[in-house]
Amino acid sequence: MSEYQYYRFECVNSSLSVPQRNRLRNISSRAEITSHSFCVQYHYGDLSADPEALMMDFFDIGFYYTNWGQVNAYLKLPAGTIPCDFKVINADFYVSFVENKQSQLLIFTLEDDYRYRDDESAESFMLHLVALRTELLTGDYRALYFHWLSQANDDMALEPLPLIAFDFHQLTQAQLAFTTLFDIPLPSIRALHLLLQSMPAHVPQPTVLTAQQQVAKLTDAEKDALLCCLFDEGKIFAADAYALLRTQETPIEYSDWVTVASLHPFWHVAEKEVMQEERMAEAERLARETLLRNEHLEAVYKAHQSHWDSAFEEAALGCASGYDNAGRTLQVLFDAYQLKQSSSEFKQNFDVFISKNKQRKALIKRLEPLQKIMLSL
Repeated sequence: MSEYQYYRFECVNSSLSVPQRNRLRNISSRAEITSHSFCVQYHYGDLSADPEALMMDFFDIGFYYTNWGQVNAYLKLPAGTIPCDFKVINADFYVSFVENKQSQLLIFTLEDDYRYRDDESAESFMLHLVALRTELLTGDYRALYFHWLSQANDDMALEPLPLIAFDFHQLTQAQLAFTTLFDIPLPSIRALHLLLQSMPAHVPQPTVLTAQQQVAKLTDAEKDALLCCLFDEGKIFAADAYALLRTQETPIEYSDWVTVASLHPFWHVAEKEVMQEERMAEAERLARETLLRNEHLEAVYKAHQSHWDSAFEEAALGCASGYDNAGRTLQVLFDAYQLKQSSSEFKQNFDVFISKNKQRKALIKRLEPLQKIMLSL
């Protein structure tokens, strides 16, 4: 099996200028480059640039995967978006946190993941990264807890995180997709939800502002800077305003914390709750499948004559595919008759079918399992 690497990076709050696209083209002559994205795949090769540097210089979100099981998800945010107390999530093999004066970059990593993944699913996950980035920009920090929680059952030395009363029972679609991709244990998330119900916590401080509120927070000098940017670049994006607003905000001082020790008493109850919910969900799924199957069999029974005719027609083709189709049709007919408690009626018709096709040895061979059932009735 050949090696395979997939890189995709996108701009969310900006677009790539012509000089920027030329720089990217110098990095890869065969990448697909648009005004908002860069995408390239490699077999037995590699990107000639550092993905971290590409993200810091050009892009807002990124995704990388290989066929040997490594996955990286990239989220770049304006400087000051993530409070300093959350930077302790930085951990080898899990999360990397990089920042400069303009930006903060989160790199979430998954090693040795051998689930099937293709370029289409990777591209679809970019939509979730857009949503996660927006959530972080607006003060929803739940995504920052997940990798910490995944280690909490094994590493008692983890640094505490601020305890903020986010809803960890009802995650967003993007957060659910993230926890699924990175194998975050659901009981660990549930344990935090239970802890929040029993301990004091900080109230979430959403940072969603109207355009008027955003402008009101800017000084005259900052407004001038944004106007200069507009005239220089020909456009301006919300991220520029966010970056200016963040520099004015007073850092939050947290006094309530979640520690590994405070989380552990809730672990057992959380595991039981998650297991019970999974069993209930599986039972509901099976019930839905049974209902749909029975509805289908009811329809087959009502039109049973046309299905018998179809079985005879398929058998008459005298080929393997015809025999296979005839066998499947007869099995469905048997299930439909059995549902209606009319197995004896099916047996009469089945015996006629066997009698008229007894010279078709390959067909009869295929029907042996059904014949054995008929003999037991």
